[in-house]
Amino acid sequence: MLSIGHRGAMAHAPENTLLAIQKAIDFGVDAVEIDVHLVGGELLVIHDSTLERTTNGKGRLEDFTVEELRLLDAGQGEKIPLLNEVIHATLNKVGLNIELKGKGTGKTVVQQLSHLSEQQRKTLIISSFLMDELKQVYKLDPTIKLGVLVERNIADGFDWAAKLNAYSIHLSLQQLSINYLEQAHQKKLKIYVYTVNSIKDIIQMLHVGVDGIFSNYPDRVKQVLLGQSF
Repeated sequence: MLSIGHRGAMAHAPENTLLAIQKAIDFGVDAVEIDVHLVGGELLVIHDSTLERTTNGKGRLEDFTVEELRLLDAGQGEKIPLLNEVIHATLNKVGLNIELKGKGTGKTVVQQLSHLSEQQRKTLIISSFLMDELKQVYKLDPTIKLGVLVERNIADGFDWAAKLNAYSIHLSLQQLSINYLEQAHQKKLKIYVYTVNSIKDIIQMLHVGVDGIFSNYPDRVKQVLLGQSF
């Protein structure tokens, strides 16, 4: 079971910042998950389309320039990172799951990943609830691993995974069932589950055989995987 730091190690540092990503790496994650929005041609690493929850700014991302957004405090003096900075921080260390959060992100992310080697691209997963963006990625570079995020009807996950030749389906802890997991594995799909934070839930996911979990507490996942919580 892979340990994936959710927005870095967001229980220990401001989410989606370089500090949170480094903490996740220090906790021994297999991969880090981040979110990207497209602003002025740049991919910024931030979850929301508005600023209030995670920065000292106010308003919508689209109403600011990249330069203005980069002046904001994203917590503990951290800045909103650029995707390229996160790639640099994780490359050849851990895998990276890039979740696409808006229109145009699919095309832009493929462009930004084009300088990576084939081996380096194998450590990446591009995921989204936005199937049009995943379709763009698949059209431009069918070798990139895709993760289908399921919002309501989990059966749709299999349909989209087939259309996109996806690598994985990502669904919530509440959505997961043993039957769904078995069906996915029969279809050669990986199942990654979010957001798994309690020791009890981490152990349960390990026992049922999911392929990976997103956690705000990668230190707890490490503890379980090392067998220290039994």
